[in-house]
Amino acid sequence: MLERLKAYIGLQLAKFQFRNEVDKPQELTQFFSGAKNVLIVLPLGYEEAVIASNALRAFKARLNHLHLTVVNNGTRATSLIEFSKCEVIRMNPADVNKLFLPTPGIMQRILSKEYDVAMDLNLDFVLHTAYICKASKAKARVGFSAGSTADTFFNVQLNLKMPAPPQAMYEKFAACLSMF
Repeated sequence: MLERLKAYIGLQLAKFQFRNEVDKPQELTQFFSGAKNVLIVLPLGYEEAVIASNALRAFKARLNHLHLTVVNNGTRATSLIEFSKCEVIRMNPADVNKLFLPTPGIMQRILSKEYDVAMDLNLDFVLHTAYICKASKAKARVGFSAGSTADTFFNVQLNLKMPAPPQAMYEKFAACLSMF
């Protein structure tokens, strides 16, 4: 009960912090292919992080021109490090405060550069990863979560929810990205 209250307070604090940031309408037909710097926040679980990384790796030839910054919650590497221009930022449990928001220290490391696209690859809404995407000020912020809560953080929402295993979801996600 107390954890849900802290999460609610953290969400309200994030919404208040971003209340004056309004997304400008933009053409999304080439938001991914026209990007140079991409922030990828991997899913919290290692298994899902590996599956998501492998799905994106299938498009390595198309993504090789990008500089990737990968935020990884685990200590084990994923296949995204095979990209020629890839920087990995490890996120520890200590990098998330009691209100489920990222700490200033991790935000400083992540926001040391500007991003054209930010992607949160968690299949469910995770406050601190959604916050990272919004704080990145990327023109396109992509997330799986759909709904009013996600509207605050993402301007591109992929509603791929269906009774399917994570691998199928991430493969559909990668196929969607290939359209842009």
